Amino acid sequence: MKKIGKISVILLAGLALTGCSQKPKQKTSSKGSATIKVTKNKKQPTKMGHLSDQDLSPQKTVAVVVAYAGDRYSGSWDKALLDGKQNGIEVDLKNQSNYSYMNEGSGVAYMVSADAGYTLKQVNGENIYYLFSNGKKLGSVTMKQMVDYLNKRDSDSLVNSLAQNAKVNDERSDSGDDSSDSAGKKSNLPGDDGLFNVPTEFQGTWYTYNDDKMSIIKISQNKINVDNYVQELHKVKAGFLDKYTYGDMSASYHKATKNWGMAGMGSQRVHGINYMNVRGWMQEAGDGDFYGLHTENGQSVLVLAQGAGPWVSGVAWKTPQLAQQYKHKKFKDLYYQDD
Repeated sequence: MKKIGKISVILLAGLALTGCSQKPKQKTSSKGSATIKVTKNKKQPTKMGHLSDQDLSPQKTVAVVVAYAGDRYSGSWDKALLDGKQNGIEVDLKNQSNYSYMNEGSGVAYMVSADAGYTLKQVNGENIYYLFSNGKKLGSVTMKQMVDYLNKRDSDSLVNSLAQNAKVNDERSDSGDDSSDSAGKKSNLPGDDGLFNVPTEFQGTWYTYNDDKMSIIKISQNKINVDNYVQELHKVKAGFLDKYTYGDMSASYHKATKNWGMAGMGSQRVHGINYMNVRGWMQEAGDGDFYGLHTENGQSVLVLAQGAGPWVSGVAWKTPQLAQQYKHKKFKDLYYQDD
């Protein structure tokens, strides 16, 4: 019996060795005295996101569009996505008729920046989104197609983060006429001569540094947002400030105009720059803030100035990187207060 047991053990061991010898050999490559094993791993399935194209809030809709277009297209959309990640998305709803190149849509232009925007139109029960950049149409896409694209890239956290900090501003005028002769949303309040229309070239997001802290200036058609302090820009009727002071007005008037600013363009250039001036509504003392377009080192910049000069207090750039690069730079062609 013991001999039979020994034979069984030997047979089992032989079978095990035979099974091992039938396994495929690993490929090896050698370099010098070292031997490197080369193995091929099976391709792991790509992790999929869980975004849905159903029942999206306005903020999440905007977040999906920016995440999709920013990933797929370079230029203005890529910059809009970068800005959205760092500072949050702010979308201005404007009259589509203000943009001659937007010839498809249902009347509303969703402007993510001065150079990037989209329109939408329902076709056969489905919303079609038309994407534009720098005055040109990039393409059209459905919400489902955008969501599928983002799910393949597992973009849930990106979209949710963008949506959390997204703001949607309705800046459409009742008439759809956006010319400087149109008052837009004109109120019946004394002294109000209608909304001030900021020239298109001023509009967009600008970055500058103040005491080593980055400051963000967002300018839209009728508003200016400086570090989250927003002023709605209005024109003041001629002669109104000669007759009334802020103290003459009622408490209800103060409440209605607390976030207004008086705005206007200079009648002539100062040191070669045509400035836009913004002051508090019915501001009696002080010269307010000046914003002027200029070019430095081949880049479009927004010159910031104050005082009677007006004297330059800073320069704002179109990207945070440029603002960081030049935050301590003084340019020889600008007139600073301490010069």
